[in-house]
Amino acid sequence: MRYIRPPEPDPEVIRKRIAMYLEYGENNPGLGVFISRWKNNGQPVGNCVVRHIDYQPGNDLEVGYVLLQEYWGQGLATEITRTLARYAFDQFDVPKVVAVTDPDNTASQNVLLKCGFRLVGQRFIYDSNNLEFELLR
Repeated sequence: MRYIRPPEPDPEVIRKRIAMYLEYGENNPGLGVFISRWKNNGQPVGNCVVRHIDYQPGNDLEVGYVLLQEYWGQGLATEITRTLARYAFDQFDVPKVVAVTDPDNTASQNVLLKCGFRLVGQRFIYDSNNLEFELLR
C-alpha cells in the first residue's frame, strides 16, 4: 500500500482496530469497512469504506478503497467508487460525498475526477496532509 499506512504487525492493534470497525458498523447501520470481491469468482481484491469522515458521526460521508496491487489498472477503483457514491446518496440521502487522497496519489485523484468528484482543497486528516474531493448529489 503505497499511500496508506503500512500493514500493522501488532495483533493487539489489529484486534482494537477491528473492534472499532465493528462497533462503528453496529452504531451506524449500512456504514463501515467492507470487503471488495471480484465479481466473477468472489476473490477478495481489497476493501472499501463508506463512513463518516474520521469515523465521527455528523461528519460528511466519505468513500474510499484499497486494492491489492495485482488488481490495479483494471477499472475496479472506478467501479467501486461509483458504486459507493451511489450507495451513499441512495441509502443516506446526503447532499454530498467526500474522498481524500495523498497529494502524490494521482491515480486515485484521476479515479475521483473520472467519477465526477471535484477537488475542493487540502485537509489534514488521518495523520497527514491530503487533498479533499467532493461529489454533489
